[in-house]
Amino acid sequence: MGVIIFLSLVLLASTTSKDPSPGWSRSVRDSRNMDCERMDGETASARHPGLIEAPGPRGDNIERSALVCRERVMAEGLRPARDEAVLMDLDDTVSGFALAAGSLRSDLTERTWLVEVHYPSAPVSSKIAFAAKNALNSQGLRVSDRAMTLSAGDVSVLTRLPPGEAWPAACRRYAAGGLGEGDALLAVVTRDPRETQLHAGICDRGQWTWLL
Repeated sequence: MGVIIFLSLVLLASTTSKDPSPGWSRSVRDSRNMDCERMDGETASARHPGLIEAPGPRGDNIERSALVCRERVMAEGLRPARDEAVLMDLDDTVSGFALAAGSLRSDLTERTWLVEVHYPSAPVSSKIAFAAKNALNSQGLRVSDRAMTLSAGDVSVLTRLPPGEAWPAACRRYAAGGLGEGDALLAVVTRDPRETQLHAGICDRGQWTWLL
């Protein structure tokens, strides 16, 4: 998935909690290999159910928060910065895509979902696809490992179009080439080679809809 939860996720009083800074128990190198985010207890519990308990009634007037840290799978500097940025937020990103896909229309919950990823790095594409399928499954949607393919001629034409035109055109070709009426395809793509943000769209019965 690209990231793991590194520290014990414990609710701490914000006035006394400490960042995982270098010290007797942690080297500078280890500290630099973590990305941490402080969030309120309710948000932390929603994002990591079972690991963080939802805060109870507060009667002590102490603002509580959780410090959630993720250890990089690869040491800092070994993976391209763009890949690192994409993978660090991957779980939250694809969860948002899956939620949007499942709630777009009620009839989409009856579809069998396929996932298509277009990202410059093949290893990162595999991680994105795996995470996206898990996220769709978590929404209670049926997911297939079946992959859609386009002819060489289609690819030649589509790659010369800007993303805003290429994906609706690709969707029409998918519908003509095997994406059935009982299927829907979630495509996770990049729209600009300079950005780290992933985008997603749905292909359903030849109609393309951008999600984010």
